[in-house]
Amino acid sequence: MDSTEKGSSYNLAQDSSELFDLYPPPPSVSHYNSIITRDWGDSYFPSPMPTGKVKERGRVHLDGDWHRSVQVWIVHADNTQGDDKKNVRVLLQRRSPYKDTHPNQLDVSCAGHVNAGDDILATTMRELEEELGGNGMMKLYSLEDVKRSKAFTVTSAIEGETEKYGKFTCREYQDVFILWWKGEEDAPMETKLFAPLVQEEVSGFEIIDARELIKRMRQNDEELVPRSMQYVDALAKAFGCD
Repeated sequence: MDSTEKGSSYNLAQDSSELFDLYPPPPSVSHYNSIITRDWGDSYFPSPMPTGKVKERGRVHLDGDWHRSVQVWIVHADNTQGDDKKNVRVLLQRRSPYKDTHPNQLDVSCAGHVNAGDDILATTMRELEEELGGNGMMKLYSLEDVKRSKAFTVTSAIEGETEKYGKFTCREYQDVFILWWKGEEDAPMETKLFAPLVQEEVSGFEIIDARELIKRMRQNDEELVPRSMQYVDALAKAFGCD
């Protein structure tokens, strides 16, 4: 791939000029990488309130501003283990090499930033379609399905560096959803059922046993996008493997 094609791929993977709403930081540094609870106060729970200011994506990741994203885990449970035990499997996406944060790492099934002025649920539906819906499977899920699947909101403060974009500081309020597979009972969740609409955003998909995923997350496996222990513990509970 020549430099022109490569540059085009980076531009398709994200738009550095898109605008994000800015949010106030958590009450203290001890609230970084934590699940938001009622005792944080009305400015944060049940939903953080933006400051009214906006900034371009590229500057947000350089300056370490707090902004908003959505994350959706697609999960399938079946009885293949017998004795009424559920075998829980989780869909992961591999981030493309052109992403400005965590390129090439395995990540949540679907994720995306919330653009300035956009609705959280509408953003979630859009990201499901863009990152997973190329084969039409996301039409199984309605806005109400997504609304009911909301699990928690967590703060995430991560620093890193990429060859293309250099150092970044990503500080997000992440709205986390857990969608259980709605395919037919005789149609298990398979990677071939999912495809991104923009190939430069997602490199591929993998399906992993939930217990194995939680184990690797707790071990800070470098192949996975890092998550806080509060986040991992909440996922383990939701997956039924805590």
